[in-house]
Amino acid sequence: MKRNFCLMICLTALAAIGCKAQPQRTVYEPVRFEDGTPVAGDPVADSLFAQDRFLTDTTVTVKGDTVFTVRHASAFVHMLLEGLPADAGIGEILLVPMQGAPETVPASVSESGDLTLWMAREPAFLPSTAVIAQARDGRIWSVRLPALDLQPGTAYQTSGAFLTPEAPASDLKATPLAATLLDIDPGEYSGITWLGGNQYAVVDDNLKGGGILRFSIPIDQDGNIGTVRKQVAPGTEAADGKKRDTEGVAFVSSENLLYVTSEKHQEIRGYDLNGNDAGMALDVPEDLKGIENNRGFESLTYNGNTGLFWTTTEAPLKADTFLPRILRLQCFDREGKPAGRYFYQTGEPSKTSDNTVAYVFGVPTLAALDDGRLLVLEREVYVPRGSLWEKLQGAFTDIHIYLVDPVHDTAGILRKSLLCSFTTGALNLANFEGMCLGPTLPDGRRCLVLIADSQKGSGGLTNEYAKVILLQ
Repeated sequence: MKRNFCLMICLTALAAIGCKAQPQRTVYEPVRFEDGTPVAGDPVADSLFAQDRFLTDTTVTVKGDTVFTVRHASAFVHMLLEGLPADAGIGEILLVPMQGAPETVPASVSESGDLTLWMAREPAFLPSTAVIAQARDGRIWSVRLPALDLQPGTAYQTSGAFLTPEAPASDLKATPLAATLLDIDPGEYSGITWLGGNQYAVVDDNLKGGGILRFSIPIDQDGNIGTVRKQVAPGTEAADGKKRDTEGVAFVSSENLLYVTSEKHQEIRGYDLNGNDAGMALDVPEDLKGIENNRGFESLTYNGNTGLFWTTTEAPLKADTFLPRILRLQCFDREGKPAGRYFYQTGEPSKTSDNTVAYVFGVPTLAALDDGRLLVLEREVYVPRGSLWEKLQGAFTDIHIYLVDPVHDTAGILRKSLLCSFTTGALNLANFEGMCLGPTLPDGRRCLVLIADSQKGSGGLTNEYAKVILLQ
């Protein structure tokens, strides 16, 4: 038998009968894992995966007497996946656990487009997994399969339907309003969260401690932003030590705490509203700490209705090279424990970092909606080399906000629909890095509030901006 079947053999029983060279007869007796009852039918004729779950006992006999029993220690998984076009021309099938490394698996595609694959595994917990089918022409289909607690000698059947990256039309509509130039000191305002009323917490990634500021942002009945005021939180003013590169912030009203991401340390800590460390932290999985330099946790959002935090790295993890621009969206429950993970693929950038003084591409911020859906902001900032005039002429920031639905989407890579997009450049260059849900207007529209990180004015190129996008 193949070594990955990991057969366990009781050698002491075999030795007891003298090990004489005699003809042996092997009898396969499949029994159900749940109750040990025999599986009907001829197990040679029946596929190993004909039953939902069974354990195979193999009894080796000599002259009719039982010598020993071997039992399969591996677990077996059979997958039947529909939805591929018959002419897809699949070049590779990837099996990628949401928490784990990818592998290429053997598979066969029928004329109808059904894909059948199987695998043998060491008994262990197999997390939710994406099966990704790549055509030779670059097209991709994917499906998300549920987690399995693999038991020894057990066969599992699972099924699903491949989906293309295109998302169904969204019922959520977005109306971006003009950005508002803020009359405040230049800073590095990289994250924002709503506290209620006109009050917001903002983090500045150039400050110590949690980098927490308090902003007053009045928004009128039409969504227009009034005069903005800011105040440094006392705990931030008193903080010592090294800067933590704080990037994202989320408010948990039930605890009256702010949670802040540190891109430098790939940590998410809790602070009180005065900016003092509260001794709380989310349990960040170790694999999410394998980041490219300065491309870690910039985003953080929390929704009280779902009780979930969400974050992701700005760019792919070092190890995630199986597909371009793949991120792992991570959520945490109310207790700060990992609660789920999903693959997300950003769009293609329009530029590269060649011959630039500043270039960045990726996901700096998220916003969790009350129904479990998630807004993802993709951002590309491009500032070429040259004189100030040449920089102003060529510089731009492209913003795309997408809607994904982790709760209901069964694709292995979340399908996304474009909610809105806009570009800033020349006279209004704005690097929007923070985003949160804000107040609901009298007409029922919800405010999505954005704030820009000017990098302290960036040599006269940028200013401080806030922007409202109305959701309905």
